[in-house]
Amino acid sequence: MSDLGILDWPGILFGLVNDVLLLILPLPVTLVFWAALSGWATMWVYRATSNQDKLAALKPQVKAVQDKLKRYDGEFSGLIPLIKENFRLSGRHIGLAIGPALIAGIPVLFVLVWGSNEFGAYFPEAGKRVNVEVSSDSIERDADNWRWIGTDARSLPSAVDEPLRWRLEWPAASATLETAAGEAAVELPTEAPTPVLHKRQWWNLLIGNPAGYLADDNPVESIRMGLPSHEILPVGPGWTRGWLFTYFVVVIVVSLGFKFYWKVH
Repeated sequence: MSDLGILDWPGILFGLVNDVLLLILPLPVTLVFWAALSGWATMWVYRATSNQDKLAALKPQVKAVQDKLKRYDGEFSGLIPLIKENFRLSGRHIGLAIGPALIAGIPVLFVLVWGSNEFGAYFPEAGKRVNVEVSSDSIERDADNWRWIGTDARSLPSAVDEPLRWRLEWPAASATLETAAGEAAVELPTEAPTPVLHKRQWWNLLIGNPAGYLADDNPVESIRMGLPSHEILPVGPGWTRGWLFTYFVVVIVVSLGFKFYWKVH
């Protein structure tokens, strides 16, 4: 069964193009390229799918009613028709715009799904310490009965209702987690640098896990790894250094730029 979800398929093309870009551009610049392309595509799709003539005709009507509301200085009974008209026109505007706006978000959705793998986590260098936690309903609570083979691992404290935790050295070749019964449960590194490896869920039909999935009969339900993430910005608080902050800032700026350039309503 393919590890790709429905939303992952465009990422195949994105990846081919990105491999070429990375030959000449650093990773942060390629991210800006995809963000700018997303901003352009979003506004282009919205303009193409929305009824710009009706939206343009509606705009002065809304402004006229709002001006009347601002200048109104009479009885409350006379204000009610203006409020109703304002709500009617605003609702019509939303009705005309909401469908195209949702469709326009599809290019961003495709890039987000692909970009989370391309610009997110990556494998650490061999020997780097990484926190790992393992969850399972049937797990033996004594972490000492589980063994990591091929790496130096130190168990960390965890409560009865919490996952088992270790701090281990990232393996140069491979490392295997064995259960108390000697059964191989998880092998590191995974096929792709994803922070979570789990059993296949229904929502993986939409978004797949690039590292694959744990077998249904595996005693482990999921394993989480504290993998490092790419830093796009070298300064600022941690939440601004990852790829999502830069991506959304560029998307918003570029889409607004094309909105004003194309005079989109």
